[in-house]
Amino acid sequence: MSEVAPAPAIAKPEPSGIGGWLLLPAIALIISPLRMIYEFHQTFFDLLRPSVWISLLSSKSPNYSPILATVLGWEILANVALFSLTIWLAYLFFRKRKLAPAIFILWIVVSAVLQLADLMLTSLLGLDAQQSNTRSVVELVKSGIGAAIWVPYFLRSIRVKNTFVHDAPKSDY
Repeated sequence: MSEVAPAPAIAKPEPSGIGGWLLLPAIALIISPLRMIYEFHQTFFDLLRPSVWISLLSSKSPNYSPILATVLGWEILANVALFSLTIWLAYLFFRKRKLAPAIFILWIVVSAVLQLADLMLTSLLGLDAQQSNTRSVVELVKSGIGAAIWVPYFLRSIRVKNTFVHDAPKSDY
């Protein structure tokens, strides 16, 4: 009788690629720019008219408020910067660049900080109605919960470590 050697154990492949729980951030990165464009249009489109800025910045206007104009200007710049960061992150994420996890964490933290700053400024200046203020608090809590989930995931996940492995191409300078 001949002995049969046991079959070698087949190594279970480590998870990699945009799958598993990593699908949720991928979906968020597809939806976020569209949602940001919609919200920017809803919030700021009417405020981008020159007549609004003239009324806020003209000392002869009854709506004169250089503080409000400054806050709105910074708010618009912050939203444009966050949108740009989101587009760059989506590029890095879907190209599976090594930098993507760090930028994803930055994106989550920056989003939460901007929401907190927005809530504080609008409350401080008395610009937000109570219903809108409540909505802002809910959004801030959701951002905090999201950060509490996704930051550790991106720091510890084997799938994340195995997926984001590509370096940026070297330039020929």
